[in-house]
Amino acid sequence: MSLMFTSLVSLLALSLFPLTAWAEARVRKLEYPSGERSYLYEVAPTAEPAPLLVFLHGEEKASRETLEKYFQQWEPVVAARGWHLVLPWTEGRFAFHSEEGMRSVRLILEDFLRQHRVDRRRIYLAGHGDGAPGVFSSISRMPDVWSAALAIGGDANLAIGTNRIYAGNAAEIPLRWLYEENREPVLRGAIRRMEFAGLRGRFEAANEFRAEQAIEWLRQHVSPALPTSVDFETGSLEFRRSRWVEITEFDFAQRNDVLASTRVDPGTGAFLRLGGFGYDPEGKGPGVPVKWLPPNYKGPLKIDDCIVSIAGKMVEDAAHYGEMMEAQRESRDVGIILLRNGKNVRIETRIVIPQREEIETARILAEYLGDSGEILVVTRGVKSATLRIPESWAPVKISWNGTDLEASAAAGCWMLESAPPAGMGPKHGAKEAGPVARPVPCVDLPGNPPAQ
Repeated sequence: MSLMFTSLVSLLALSLFPLTAWAEARVRKLEYPSGERSYLYEVAPTAEPAPLLVFLHGEEKASRETLEKYFQQWEPVVAARGWHLVLPWTEGRFAFHSEEGMRSVRLILEDFLRQHRVDRRRIYLAGHGDGAPGVFSSISRMPDVWSAALAIGGDANLAIGTNRIYAGNAAEIPLRWLYEENREPVLRGAIRRMEFAGLRGRFEAANEFRAEQAIEWLRQHVSPALPTSVDFETGSLEFRRSRWVEITEFDFAQRNDVLASTRVDPGTGAFLRLGGFGYDPEGKGPGVPVKWLPPNYKGPLKIDDCIVSIAGKMVEDAAHYGEMMEAQRESRDVGIILLRNGKNVRIETRIVIPQREEIETARILAEYLGDSGEILVVTRGVKSATLRIPESWAPVKISWNGTDLEASAAAGCWMLESAPPAGMGPKHGAKEAGPVARPVPCVDLPGNPPAQ
């Protein structure tokens, strides 16, 4: 079953296996005020908690039939390992790397964890094609979930362009990205941006990869039962929890130069509205030759067209083109000149600068020091946060941004607040002003609790 990097990646050569050999996919539909979510799944035949693979399908507008083919592709390999399998379905309504995509993955995962016994230290993520950018978004938005993540094909630029990829969140998650060899020049910039921000992983060019290889790589990784340090950044309280810390309220006025952002910088994101195209970012010029176009492309470009002028300014080479796009400050209509078969062709188009979201973020860095029996918390942009203290750490001292809040915190959940609630007395360190720590009821995660 070879997974070839084509537009649909040939669905692992299904013709090699008779259809009757596959288990029939179970389907679950969930109703929420924000809309319906659906997923296909298979449950491991064991009463013990089993590992889980969440697979993000590779065609944004995949039909139910296509999704079932993806299920048929992965189910026998997963079943051979005794794993659960979940395939969220977008039904063509959203991309996995979007906020709606992340919301759906989270809701579907929470639902499955309520229904079935899952080994929380072995929850794996894989995405292919259109689902691959969702891998990068998922490890940034929900870093406490995944034991390892694998992206096959696709374009990380789509996730980076959301302005919501934080390298610090994914620092402890083993990550591997296999991309098409012929797209390496197009994707090189995304790799550099991720590496510059500190998002490390195995980024490899490949034209073939087997499902068995994917499972074998994923299974090598097991999440720690209880990590002693957590680093988490977010600009949305909808995605606010990682391991044993949770940001519960923002205050972006609370700055902290010690905690810079770990965001993977997408740049201005300015682009020419030409339907999407790829070029070699190290091309020597003159101009920028078009080296890649999306499947079923219907725009004005052709392979080997060369963009030589934008709004009357000559384009020297690929680096100059990148500089020109980064220098744009507003969307506007422009004319460009293409060199096609030795002739100049003028095209009217538009420079577009996407609107960025989540401009401001909060970040929390928490560490348990076993030798001294204390938890040190450093934050930026956080008005309040909750710590979940396990029995094995208690009693423990809590310090927040250099201020000692609690000398002997018991096991359970503790709320850190930048100012005491109205009417709170001197217990737990409450004063007229200044941060406080106080015990609060714990809100359990869905399904099996994390190992402690």
